[in-house]
Amino acid sequence: MVKVYIEGPDKNIIIKLLQSNDFLGLTSLYGDDVHYFSAAALKPTRACSIDREGIKKVITECCAFSRELSHWYCQNYNMMLTKCLNLGIRQLNGKLANTLLYLNSDEFKGNDPFPYLSRKDLAELSGMSMESVVRILSKFHDENIIEIQGKKIRIKNLERLKIINQTG
Repeated sequence: MVKVYIEGPDKNIIIKLLQSNDFLGLTSLYGDDVHYFSAAALKPTRACSIDREGIKKVITECCAFSRELSHWYCQNYNMMLTKCLNLGIRQLNGKLANTLLYLNSDEFKGNDPFPYLSRKDLAELSGMSMESVVRILSKFHDENIIEIQGKKIRIKNLERLKIINQTG
C-alpha cells in the first residue's frame, strides 16, 4: 500500500492509495520528466521499475495490455476529478464522508487500509486539518454512523454516510 500525494508548503494532499498491481508515475510517460506528486509506502512494499521506452513498446505491441492500461488510467482520471470536486465544493462533513466511503469501497476488500493510516493521513486524504478530522470522526461516532476502535474505522450506517457525502 502506497500513498500518492502532492506536497504543499504547509500540508500535503493525498490523492490516492495504490495497492498491488497499480501503476505509479505514468503521467510522465508521454509528457515531461517532471513528477507532480510524491509517493510513500505505508507498509513494506516491493516496486518494479520499468523504463519509459520499455513500457511504450509493450503498449504498442500488446493490445490487451493497452486496453487494461487505458481502463486503469480512465478510472484514475475520474477519481481525480471527483477528488477536485471533493476538495473544492464539499463542506467538512462531506469531505470526510467521501474519504471514509473511498476507504471502505470494494477497491480495498481484503486489504484494510485503516491500520496503515494516521489521523494526519485521513486529513490529507480529505483536504482538511487533522483537528477537524478528529472532531468529525468523534461526531460520526457519537451519531452511530461509524465505530472507532483505535485506528480501525467501521461504517455502521452506510446510508447515512452516503447522504452526508451527497449533501456535504
